[in-house]
Amino acid sequence: MSIQDIIQTILNSLPMIGRYSLVTIGIVLIFRTTATTNFAQGLIATFGAFVVTWAALQWTELSLWICLLLGALSAFVLGMLVDVVLIRRARHITPSGKQMITMGVMMILVNVTPVIFNSIIINSTQGRSFSLGILEFSFLGMRFNITEMGLMAFVIAALVLAAVFAALKYTKWGLGVRATAANESVAQMLGVNTRVITAFSWALAGALATIGAFFTAAGAPLSVNLMGNAQVYGFLACVLGGFSSFPAPILGAVIIPLVYNFAGNTSIMGPNAGMWQNAMTFVVVLLLILIFPNGLLGKKTIKKV
Repeated sequence: MSIQDIIQTILNSLPMIGRYSLVTIGIVLIFRTTATTNFAQGLIATFGAFVVTWAALQWTELSLWICLLLGALSAFVLGMLVDVVLIRRARHITPSGKQMITMGVMMILVNVTPVIFNSIIINSTQGRSFSLGILEFSFLGMRFNITEMGLMAFVIAALVLAAVFAALKYTKWGLGVRATAANESVAQMLGVNTRVITAFSWALAGALATIGAFFTAAGAPLSVNLMGNAQVYGFLACVLGGFSSFPAPILGAVIIPLVYNFAGNTSIMGPNAGMWQNAMTFVVVLLLILIFPNGLLGKKTIKKV
């Protein structure tokens, strides 16, 4: 495998890294503030993607960026409703019970979303899209390429994540999130409105994942299964990086697409690499988790008796 193949495979991984990172940060935000793993994250994002498509087809004069904002706003509201209407009323239910609630939300969205947006024709050739092509460039005498849409997905994801981490570190909201993540009861005693913090975390998670769904849907058939892989790999990224901090799962969201694309590289795995791509990715990630059971950047929790 040549240096050119390695660099090109890394470039091919950038769009996936961007999309998965947006899903992953939402999952860890919810987990850190409510101790709940949200199985409905992918479906909330898919609902937002349907809103984007519906708005783009209904109001053709609107920019696709405005349609994306509308979709993100709808997922923002939906995520907030899940917390306020369901999760908040289940405060005394076990963590596994809360997980089952999010699974119920997932099943509802799977069946309700196609009914709400039944006017959208799947695989329609009358949709709208960006006029973007393939960016080609030379480096050290070697030629590389990346789709402009993929590069845009990575750059926007990087900017959004930078804004989120800056807000977590420097804003009052970020201080409230970190306090709630450390100890919700103590945060309440210190005057932190944990209800606002958790509701906004759910809402922000939905909006961020919708941006990932927007780029996932580019050039792909729109269906309720749109974010299935992103949901699974988002959870894997959190486990791989470690749930103990906000940046750690992003490391997992970087590693998994790289493993996936290198496993699918025919120079390494042969002409049938695509058949083993998913399996090899899970094998490598599971081996890493066995070696680092608390995550690559996770810390072992020590409780005093």
